[in-house]
Amino acid sequence: MTSTRRFGMRKRKSTKRLLRHPINKNGRRDLMKSYEQSPRSDKMTRRDVLATAGIAGAALVAGASVWNMLDAETASASPTTTTVPIYNVKDYGAVGDGTTDDTTAIQNALNDAKTGSISHVVIPRGTYKTTAALRIFGNTRLTLEQGAKVLRCHDSTLLINGLNGVNFSGYDGNGNIIIEGGVWDCNVVQFPDPGNCFGLARGRNIVIRDLEVRDVPNCHAIDMNGCEDILVDNCRFLGYLDPQTDSASNLREAIQISPHLQVGFPYFGVFDGTPCRNVIVSNCYFGASGTTGTQAWPTGVGNHSSVHNLYNSDIKVYGNTFEGMTYGGVRSLKFTEMSVMNNRFINCKMGVMLSNTQANTEGSKDANGVQSGLPQSGKNFIIAGNTFTGTVTTNIYCAGTVKDVSTYAKVESVLIADNVFEQGPAANNCMTIRWANNVTIGSNIIRNQYRGVHLSYVSNCTIHDNTFIDMTTEAVYTEEPDTDYRYNGLTANLNVHDNLIQRCGRTGIFIQSLDGFKVESNVIESPATETDNTRSGILAANMAKNGRVAGNKVKKAASGNQNQYGISVTNTCSDVQIIDNNVEGKTARVSNLSTTSFEGIYIHSPDGTRFKMTVSDTGAPVFTAG
Repeated sequence: MTSTRRFGMRKRKSTKRLLRHPINKNGRRDLMKSYEQSPRSDKMTRRDVLATAGIAGAALVAGASVWNMLDAETASASPTTTTVPIYNVKDYGAVGDGTTDDTTAIQNALNDAKTGSISHVVIPRGTYKTTAALRIFGNTRLTLEQGAKVLRCHDSTLLINGLNGVNFSGYDGNGNIIIEGGVWDCNVVQFPDPGNCFGLARGRNIVIRDLEVRDVPNCHAIDMNGCEDILVDNCRFLGYLDPQTDSASNLREAIQISPHLQVGFPYFGVFDGTPCRNVIVSNCYFGASGTTGTQAWPTGVGNHSSVHNLYNSDIKVYGNTFEGMTYGGVRSLKFTEMSVMNNRFINCKMGVMLSNTQANTEGSKDANGVQSGLPQSGKNFIIAGNTFTGTVTTNIYCAGTVKDVSTYAKVESVLIADNVFEQGPAANNCMTIRWANNVTIGSNIIRNQYRGVHLSYVSNCTIHDNTFIDMTTEAVYTEEPDTDYRYNGLTANLNVHDNLIQRCGRTGIFIQSLDGFKVESNVIESPATETDNTRSGILAANMAKNGRVAGNKVKKAASGNQNQYGISVTNTCSDVQIIDNNVEGKTARVSNLSTTSFEGIYIHSPDGTRFKMTVSDTGAPVFTAG
């Protein structure tokens, strides 16, 4: 029943710089530094993405030699050649005519393949009807040749990496697997009951590539639970049936990256919440199939469940296209070390969502079901080099979680850089960031949006070198909308500098309800054009304090509605310094109603006394202690 094929090692020269994660002093990959070394092309070679994952060649640890023999193309450059047994399903009686039940033939080939140290199962051209879930085992390469299709004709998952009832722990289940080629058709018209295409748990070193998944009913194309070192590359995920029968059906993911719990994947393994680690999804397309009654998936890549104190980590989403997602293109739920880079988001309801776990929910229970009662949030995110077009609501939504004023979990360390946002919704923010700390938003192009950046309860945030063009309202806006948490120092230390804002309906930069801010070296052209002589280019209001507004340029519109002031500081603000700005306003260049704020500089006498130096209407210097 077997033949052999010799796999020689082939070198492929990459034309792109590899994205690697530098190791920080704690021995962990530093995502923030790695962005500076990343490729800007939308596409990455397979070797690029494997190098990024740290799973190429010898990095496969114990499975390295097996992996090299399974797939010479992604192995190291060692000039070895290995003979691999081939199991052709036709030799086991598979017909491939779309009507004959080929389940037993395919499964027998997979069963025989597991007897060797490494094996290659081949499914030739044809349509192969299956009436039960297929099981694949470790050290196996499964190839659907061109023109091959596996057709689901049952109400279960198409392919699972193991048998029911085996108590695998850690990542020691069936791994070292390659699944490639062909079409995996979940046949939703004839079999609309829920079922995944691929069900994975407890596996290490698994590649799914160069294939198409079609028409999955109310489940996932890939349901990944407690797995490590996973690559999904150059696949197409088309069509999803949403029966609207449960609360999660409208947010399910094509690729779910989940901790392993019995409620999510009950077939085998120890149900201890083991998270997924080191997962790459690259060069894939997510969209609709056109089959009657189906749609694009609600979510392309992500998760909607979590376990207290456990985090999916090292998740990388590179070079994909998400089109028409009805919930969000990418949605993390309490992930850590995640990068979303060089993707296209087209007409999705939301682009990227960084969601987190509320207190006293299912997600705040530990793996034993014990309720912690605490919120938790993820950390270390990069969202860079992506394009967003025609988003229905918010392009990027990042929200930590809060229980009360002293118990909250901010998202930690978010970098949003070098993205392009086009044609946003009529009444939603381009970026909404809530309950976060250490956020950098830099070098983005934001065009035709309702509002650019909306911050609430965000601390240590820098917004720099962005271009905002044609905002309906503000380019940058801060607020603390919930009175229970207002004025408690939860919004603090904001630095807005070197941005270009061209045409906005309301105030260009609106600072309120925060402690500590700098607004410096921004250029704002034609602000506040929604109404005439009512708003400003830059506004500090509602208890904003300890700020500096310096070196900005505000130019009013040449005609039509114009901004009232270039800079305005209201009477509730305190300790705001205004210095060296070149600004215009229809009523006046600057309005300062705060008794502790001033336009001028600080200067010290020889004995160390600090003075505020301003000038009178005649240009004479005026010194005031303080």
